Amino acid sequence: MSENLIEVKDLRTYFFIDGGVVKAVDGVSFNVERGKTLGIVGESGCGKSITSLSIMQLLESPPGKIVGGEIIYNGENLLNKTKEEMRHIRGNKIAMIFQEPMTSLNPVFTVGQQIVEALLIHEEGITKEKAKERAIEMLKLVKIPLPEKRFNEYPHQLSGGMRQRVMIAMALSCNPELLICDEPTTALDVTIQAQILELINELKEKTGASVMMITHDLGVIAEIADDVMVMYAGKVVEQADTDSIFEKPLHPYTIGLMNCIPKLTEEVEELSVIKGMVPSYDDMPKGCAFCPRCDYAKKICEEEMPELIELEGRKVRCHMYSEKWKEEN
Repeated sequence: MSENLIEVKDLRTYFFIDGGVVKAVDGVSFNVERGKTLGIVGESGCGKSITSLSIMQLLESPPGKIVGGEIIYNGENLLNKTKEEMRHIRGNKIAMIFQEPMTSLNPVFTVGQQIVEALLIHEEGITKEKAKERAIEMLKLVKIPLPEKRFNEYPHQLSGGMRQRVMIAMALSCNPELLICDEPTTALDVTIQAQILELINELKEKTGASVMMITHDLGVIAEIADDVMVMYAGKVVEQADTDSIFEKPLHPYTIGLMNCIPKLTEEVEELSVIKGMVPSYDDMPKGCAFCPRCDYAKKICEEEMPELIELEGRKVRCHMYSEKWKEEN
């Protein structure tokens, strides 16, 4: 059996709109190992969530469409699956926790009913009574107090942290092999955020599931990820294990993200920022997308998109590490 649960190869997801083609995910490749956590990090608009929605095949089409690549799950390409086959995989084998539970949970059904519905859809032969027992067990598992009472409550009656725990319970109810977490702690305060991350780690250890953690917060990555993929403007700019990323970031964008983290051991008068903004997809630079914001940019950066190259057992997309750069400098 392959050590990789899922292998994404040269994934290209484009949006066809009146103004042209938006290349939201443009040639992205990565693996998620069994029982491991991959952290995907980058600013808003870098293509992180579209990558996860492409795996789940939850894109709004039109305008979104996967135009190339492969998503190999347990040796089979998910892009060749029918809608009915994907419906069986989605929520059952591959589950997703969305960013804002209040908009992801149905306000007119109790949280218990929503977990039971997921079980009835995916667990063949399970009765409503057994599904209810299992749902209450899942609420206990995610450490929700008084689970029998919470089972009959509606989403609006729960706090943000409780709703997120319900989403985790629902996602894990069918024992998925891959759990995709799309910024699950964004709207939560730091105390609840720490509890949710600890919970995801605990449940990963108990169930043996693999995790894809999508976030813009490097603190979350440090807490939970085994490997890291940094995205920028729809492309992968750096890939490495977590320790390597934090000890020695290679790409200027990763270095910039690291510098933005306040250091408690130093007195800081002004926080570091990365100048500028992520470029609009309809006004992408000719060469490296990060070039207009990069302190190290040269002429070659303005004219050519760098390739993703292997370096020191990791991958980086930057001209600084190419032979052309060395020749010019």
